[in-house]
Amino acid sequence: MNPEECTQGCCGVSRRRTVSDCFDRGLRRNRAEPFAIVGETLRDANGLQAQFSLDIENGIVKAVRFKVTSCVALTAYAEVLAEEVEKLSLISAIAITPQTLIDDLEGIPLFRRDRANLVVAALRSAISNATLQQSGVTNEGRLHLRHATA
Repeated sequence: MNPEECTQGCCGVSRRRTVSDCFDRGLRRNRAEPFAIVGETLRDANGLQAQFSLDIENGIVKAVRFKVTSCVALTAYAEVLAEEVEKLSLISAIAITPQTLIDDLEGIPLFRRDRANLVVAALRSAISNATLQQSGVTNEGRLHLRHATA
């Protein structure tokens, strides 16, 4: 790996985390076809939507894709989250909080920072589906169990 690709402090180079750079990278990722493990499409009170999909290998997030509503702050937060989650275990990935994204990406107006909550919730939905899929529980099985107890 060359220093331009490395995002770790060991190379003395960190990936640029400006809103415009994250938005540009996020637009490319937003256009990609989703992976097989897909979370629910979540919506917030403003009508914005976010959905994440994951490629997982041996409990590690190999790659992340997302579909989000066209909003600069939402796309930038989704890209920062996708970059942070890649190469993490599912347990580590689910521990990322909206505040982590807010701290990592400066330049988002205060009244738009709630977008971080939406992308984190959408990622957690995808991780939840991945966990269920790995344990062999399907949505259909969960539906029957829910109705059986009602």
